[in-house]
Amino acid sequence: MSRVSVVTGGTSGIGRGIVEKLLANSQDGDMIFVNYAHNEQRAREFKEGLPKEDQDKVVLVKADMSSYDAMMAFVEEIREKAGHVDWLISNAGISTYAKYEDYTFEEWTKIVNTNLSIPVFMVKELRPLMSQGGKVLFMGSYAGQQAYSSSLVYGVTKAAIHFLTKSLVKEFEPKGITVNAIAPGFIQTTWHEGRSQESYDRINKKIALHRFGEIKDVADLAYCILTNDYMNGSIVDIHGGYDYF
Repeated sequence: MSRVSVVTGGTSGIGRGIVEKLLANSQDGDMIFVNYAHNEQRAREFKEGLPKEDQDKVVLVKADMSSYDAMMAFVEEIREKAGHVDWLISNAGISTYAKYEDYTFEEWTKIVNTNLSIPVFMVKELRPLMSQGGKVLFMGSYAGQQAYSSSLVYGVTKAAIHFLTKSLVKEFEPKGITVNAIAPGFIQTTWHEGRSQESYDRINKKIALHRFGEIKDVADLAYCILTNDYMNGSIVDIHGGYDYF
């Protein structure tokens, strides 16, 4: 049977890297549902830049993953076009660099919805479609393991994702579905485009490898976890040796 994968937030950053890794190891007939929230031009350019045989495997679906209704429409499209899911990668996430004292309830709620609440209910809705022996992979963060000064709400949501990962193991046990998460540290994505050289230097001093990670590093790890049939309930750090100094 062809493999059906779902990747949220899949047209940029780590999500895009994971989609590219899945495509590089795909077979004829495989399908990858790639969700994006707003940037239609970037999504279109991503798909059009793929080889023709890979374009045919990608199903782009626009859905704002801070919205329950949009998530449900996304799930319904998967149900109609595929009928089952083998690999589910919950990657969509947002953050803010605002100070805690400047938070608004609306901003907090949107971030919690996108990073935690919607993934919880997306997995709940897709569980009946998950194949025996399927895989669920969450994108956590090392900020959910160790508090960073940059974003309190982001760290709180990622800590919750890590706990959710372990909690769902029992829920998926009857179908032999594994549930794991990755906890990246500082990875070079568009999130860091505005970072000053002073900021890079200060952070790199705290990393044993003295550099930010690359998207490929995380995508390769994601694929290793997805193809490992015995990993279950694991939160896997990938941070280059952060805060060892």
